[in-house]
Amino acid sequence: MKFLPFKFLLRYSLLLLLGTQYAFSQSLTVKGRVNAENGEGLPGVSIIAVGTPIGTTTDKDGNYSISNVKSDAKLSFSYIGYLSVTETVGNRSKIDVVLKLDTKLLEDVVVVGYGTVKKSDLTGAVSSIKAAELKVTPIANFVQGLQARASGVQVTQNSGAPGGSISVRIRGNNSISGSSEPLYVVDGFPISGGDNPVAGGGSGFGNDNGNRLSVLSTLNPNDIESIEVLKDASATAVYGTRGANGVVLITTKRGKAGQTRVTYEGYAGQQQIRKTLDLMNASEFAALENELTGQNLFPNPAQLGEGTDWQKEIFQKGGMQSHQLSFSGGTEKSLFNVSMNYFDQNGIIINSNFKRGSIRVNLDNQVSRNFKIGTSLTYTYSVNNGAVSSTLADGTGGGIVLSALYAPPTESPRDAQGRPTMFTGRYLDFNNPIAVASEVLNRNTTRRLLGNIFADWTIAKDLTYRASFGGDLISDTRDSYVTRFVRAGATVNGTGGRGNNNTNTILHESLLNYHKTLGVHDFNVTGVFSTQSQTQVTDAMSGQQFPNDLVFNDNLGQASILSIGSNKQQWRLDSYTGRINYNLKSKYLLTLTARVDGSSRFGANNKYGFFPSVAGAWRISEEKFMQNQKLFSDMKLRVSYGITGNADIPLYNSLARLSSVGNYNFNNTRNIGILSANIANPDLRWEKSGQADIGLDFGMLNNRLQFTIDAYQKKTTDLLLSRSVALSSGYGSVFGNFGAVENKGIEFSVTANIANNSNFKWDINGNISANRNKLTLIDGTRTEIIPGDGGGSVGPFTNNSILKVGQPLGSFYGYIFDGLYQTGENIPTGRVAGNIRYKDLNGDGAISAADQQIIGDPNPDYYFGITNNLKYKGFDLSVFVQGVQGGQIFYVQRLRMEGGAAGFNQFATMVNRWTPTNPSNYYPRVAQGQRINQSDVLIEDGSFVRFKNATLGYTVPAKGKLSWLNNARLYVSANNFLTLTKYSGYDPEVNTAGQNNLNLGVDNIGYPIAKSLIAGLQITF
Repeated sequence: MKFLPFKFLLRYSLLLLLGTQYAFSQSLTVKGRVNAENGEGLPGVSIIAVGTPIGTTTDKDGNYSISNVKSDAKLSFSYIGYLSVTETVGNRSKIDVVLKLDTKLLEDVVVVGYGTVKKSDLTGAVSSIKAAELKVTPIANFVQGLQARASGVQVTQNSGAPGGSISVRIRGNNSISGSSEPLYVVDGFPISGGDNPVAGGGSGFGNDNGNRLSVLSTLNPNDIESIEVLKDASATAVYGTRGANGVVLITTKRGKAGQTRVTYEGYAGQQQIRKTLDLMNASEFAALENELTGQNLFPNPAQLGEGTDWQKEIFQKGGMQSHQLSFSGGTEKSLFNVSMNYFDQNGIIINSNFKRGSIRVNLDNQVSRNFKIGTSLTYTYSVNNGAVSSTLADGTGGGIVLSALYAPPTESPRDAQGRPTMFTGRYLDFNNPIAVASEVLNRNTTRRLLGNIFADWTIAKDLTYRASFGGDLISDTRDSYVTRFVRAGATVNGTGGRGNNNTNTILHESLLNYHKTLGVHDFNVTGVFSTQSQTQVTDAMSGQQFPNDLVFNDNLGQASILSIGSNKQQWRLDSYTGRINYNLKSKYLLTLTARVDGSSRFGANNKYGFFPSVAGAWRISEEKFMQNQKLFSDMKLRVSYGITGNADIPLYNSLARLSSVGNYNFNNTRNIGILSANIANPDLRWEKSGQADIGLDFGMLNNRLQFTIDAYQKKTTDLLLSRSVALSSGYGSVFGNFGAVENKGIEFSVTANIANNSNFKWDINGNISANRNKLTLIDGTRTEIIPGDGGGSVGPFTNNSILKVGQPLGSFYGYIFDGLYQTGENIPTGRVAGNIRYKDLNGDGAISAADQQIIGDPNPDYYFGITNNLKYKGFDLSVFVQGVQGGQIFYVQRLRMEGGAAGFNQFATMVNRWTPTNPSNYYPRVAQGQRINQSDVLIEDGSFVRFKNATLGYTVPAKGKLSWLNNARLYVSANNFLTLTKYSGYDPEVNTAGQNNLNLGVDNIGYPIAKSLIAGLQITF
């Protein structure tokens, strides 16, 4: 036998060894399915080849395919709410996995101030809303996503204008002069929830606060991962002087390790007004005018017919669309999430719209084993046209909608050249509503850069440090112009202006966290230092007497300058926070929090405030005596008490300030007078809230039914008010901490998993809340502050509410309607048959201010929300119902439009007005200059049940030629499509005065809320 040479054998052996190694480490494609324990496929499960950037996610049926996997690789399968599983590939090309539910779903992580906690370890009252819930209803403002979805949170759409103002109240109104809006914290950056301070343009028209642009409308709701609402003092105390009104934490989407995912989400649709108001037609109006003036202004009213329907002229079907493209992915070390969004909404009033473009970048990078850096950065550019302000300042009630209600139906909308007509004669002072909508420039342009960078350092095994630096840079420009086709512009040959408002907020936070487990004892200690400052600079210029209307306000040098102004203001807040979370055997939980705030807003004697809280929880379900029962799968009792503050008080009020008194002549020279504006108050401090809360969380039937009940009492003291002082001091009043108010209530929420199998799912989420509010102290010298003489002011801020100890804030005040005086009755001097009669409450035989009383309460008895989510195979259906019971509305315009006292149109009900042949006992006679007082007849029930949203969707199977899709869903959605209410105005969800704490539930005809129908697409690949 011939033997092979040794060198040949060596080479052959090495090649064989290398080939074997290659065979064992060759790249594979692994496919499979990930199921839940009930056999149903889980969509969106993250699958990562450990230690590599290779990854993917399951499709809607739980199937997956992952390529380029080595045979010695380990695949990690993870999904929120389920226990993770790791599988070694080996030589398998198919791996099926079953994921088990994670400890009764109680290990969900909830975001709280300066950290996160397991849901099971939560001691405070916190409501959580996830991205999936926000997507159900297409929204322009993320605050709308809170509406009726979180117990204890009342959201009111003050204005239906695109980008319009929204009010949020968490557990009631807490202030009089300060803000009652919650604090919003976006990825750790605190921002105010108040309306954007629109830059003044000096154009000749003012702002209706209910229609002001909401600064929160610049944030893109599609970027949000979750929203947590902190309600009780134990949860909000970490925000000290900013936590009294509750805190809303917004977390945006971040990248997840695995294959890069590209997602497109878009929708388009149309919105229109929900209802119009019944007004007199031309024939009816002409007859009323003849009767009112005693003249034959219209010889033959019947021939005029319907005339001009001005509401039809200004309202339109407005298109709306949204498009978002997102990129997400990364490795275990570097993660990214980038999104671009464009939103365009045309209002239901002609020439009103809101456009927003935004880009967001979230990056995370694990630089080393113990060091991580990241950033959250969002840039937004938005333009709001037409409807931010609805009332001209010329005193004519010339807002777009009011003009449409007042305008005589006997007038033509346009002249022969197609231009808006100018009313003449008796109607000279009224604006053509088409002109108000098309000949008034009212545009706000906002540029906003919001973001922060952070670094996490693991100093030791149990000790971590985070440093973050952030900024919120807002540049707002308001352009305004009124042409000669509108009365305010015609009298001065055009008036316009431009204003700029630059607000820069800077934040630094240092956070040190120590987490240690010693046997059955678990400690988590957090310390925070933060400093935040803001500088706001505004300038504005306005002019009139323009040579023409060609360039509007783009060349103010052509005009006669009317006013020039500028302003600068600053504030700073330094904070020191400490918190201890203690967990014993996962049964007994304790949270201790303390914060010290130092604010430049406070007086010299009260620069720093201390805000402590304590909360405890008992996991009853973990006790031995609960282990053998099967009814309750979880039960936790929570108790808390804490003190928080409201530092959102006017700037510089603690200081002695100077103000100008205008121009005066001195030696034939124009001079500006300067005088002392106020009494200095070095004791001025924050408004303080002490709140006690007791809550019970429990689940039944293996948590298929989950309930949360909370009862609370919140007492707010040191409310800011002006108190009268002796005139000998040189001043009329002093501003200080005098008042007190109390809120108490109960909240209940439930989640029910009715059905959950492979073909059919049905779950219900519901909540109901009731809050009782009352003023407990004014200033120690008065028990009430009465609003004037009840004469019925009908300006944008109605003098309609009383401050009275023992009564709710915003209580309506006025006379009691007692029918009409009739022919043959004993009628007082100065009154005639057909005039309104008011009750003589004090029995002195005369009607005076002493006969007024509280006639209504705008605060609801309770409010609720119910969401039904159903899925059958590829179809899904969601129905969302919102409701408010109780709560009254002061319908201001009925003072004018059912008063018969002026030469403008009236509600159609005035056809039934009092006449000698029609002795109505409700609708008064018409008469020039007739005085109508504010009374209970103008107060209406604001209760309603609204089918807020119904969405029907279908998920396209990712099979065959569509296997490249991860998810594709088509849907149609109807919003505000049905409202059940007795209210006679445009909509019962109204608050024309915006975020004002006293003028609640006031309807002075703002921008109506619309209903809409849209179709959308969500696709991921």
